[in-house]
Amino acid sequence: MNFLKDKKILLIVTGGIACYKALDLIRRLQDKKSNVECVLTSNAQEFVKVITFESLLGKKISSNLFSLDQEKNMNHIKLANNAEIILVAPCTANFISKISNGVADDLATNVMLASNKPKIVAPAMNTNMWENKAVKNNINNLKKIGVTVLSPQSGKLACRTKGKGKLMDVDMIVENLNLFFSEKKLQGKNAIVTAGPSIEKIDPIRFIGNFSSGLQGYEIAEALSFFGAKTTLISGPTKLMPPSNVEFISVESSDEFLQKSVEKLPADIYISVAAISDWKARNISKNKLKKKSTSTSFDFKLSEDVLKSISTHKKRPKLVVGFSAETENLLSNSKKKFQSKKCDWMIANKITNAYGFKSEKNKVFFIEKNNIEEWKIMTKRIVARKLVKKIVSFFKNYKL
Repeated sequence: MNFLKDKKILLIVTGGIACYKALDLIRRLQDKKSNVECVLTSNAQEFVKVITFESLLGKKISSNLFSLDQEKNMNHIKLANNAEIILVAPCTANFISKISNGVADDLATNVMLASNKPKIVAPAMNTNMWENKAVKNNINNLKKIGVTVLSPQSGKLACRTKGKGKLMDVDMIVENLNLFFSEKKLQGKNAIVTAGPSIEKIDPIRFIGNFSSGLQGYEIAEALSFFGAKTTLISGPTKLMPPSNVEFISVESSDEFLQKSVEKLPADIYISVAAISDWKARNISKNKLKKKSTSTSFDFKLSEDVLKSISTHKKRPKLVVGFSAETENLLSNSKKKFQSKKCDWMIANKITNAYGFKSEKNKVFFIEKNNIEEWKIMTKRIVARKLVKKIVSFFKNYKL
C-alpha cells in the first residue's frame, strides 16, 4: 500500500560517490506521487551538477544559505517547516558528525537544526570509516535525539574494497519511508525481541558461544517499531548498533536472557530470535582452568529454556514466536521444537555457508499449528517485514 502519496519529503544530498543514486531515489518517490524538495550540499555538487537535479525535479533546488534570495525569504526556516520528513541520502561521515553535534554552517545543516520534523539518514562511506569509533559515537548520538538511521549494506564499495558502508538499496529506502508513514497497526502493543548469541562462561577467560550475528533479531525489532509497537530488544554480544526507537538491553548468559525477558512482562508479543546455548558450565571456575593433559573434560548442564519458560509463564504474551536454527532435518527437528516449546509460531531457518548466521540472507519455513509455509531465500530485512505483517494480521483477527 502506498502511504507516500502527497507526502512532503525534503531530500538532502551530501557529497559522496553514491550521490548519483539520489537521482534514482527522486524518481522512485515521484512514482509514489510524493512532493519532493531537494537540498544539495556544496560537496554534493562536486559529484552531480545542480541542473541534473533541477531537470528531474522540474523545479529549483536549494543549495546556498547565503544567497540574497534565500536570505531574504529565510529559506532554511521554510524548508524546515514545510517538510513532513527530512531524508539525508547519501549521508557522509562528515555530515553525520555535524548534525550529531549541532553544527550549522551551511543550508543543509541549518535546515536540520531548525526542523522539529522526523529525520532519517542513510549513511554511505568506506568500511573503515563506518566502523570508526568516532562515527559510531556520532551515530549513537543521532539515535538518542530521535534520528532514524538506515544502516548501510555490505558489498563492493567505490574504493574497490568489500565491506559494510554501501548505501542502502534505493528500493529499501523507499520502503522504509513508506513504512514510516504507514498506519501504525501495532500502536499500543508491547513487543519483546531477543537477538544474538548467548555467552556461557567456563572460567574468566573461556566461554561457550555461537556464530549468531544478531542481524535477524535487530531487523525484526526495527520493523516492529516502524509499525508502532513499543519494542524492547534484549541482545547478546554483537557488532551491531541497536535500531532507533527501541529500548535496548544488553545481556550475555541464558540466565540473563530469561531474567530480562520476565522483567519486561506483561507484553503482547515475544519473539525469541536469540541463539541461546543449550548447555552451560555446572560450575564456573573462578580462575583460568589449566591444561593438565592432552584431553580435558568439562561438566555441563542444560541452560535455561527461555522460549519454553515464556510460553508457559503466567504472564504469557498473546503471541509467542520462536526460531529454530538447524543444519540438517530442518522441518522434522523444527516441528518437534515447535511442539515442545509450546509457542504459537516457529520460524525454522537453515544454517549453511550461504545463509544463516554469517549472512545477510535467510532461508526459512514459517510453522504454525495447522500450516507450514516455505519462504524463498531473502534478506533478513525482508524476512522481518514479512513476519511483522503476519503479526499485524494476527492481532487484526485476535479475539480475547
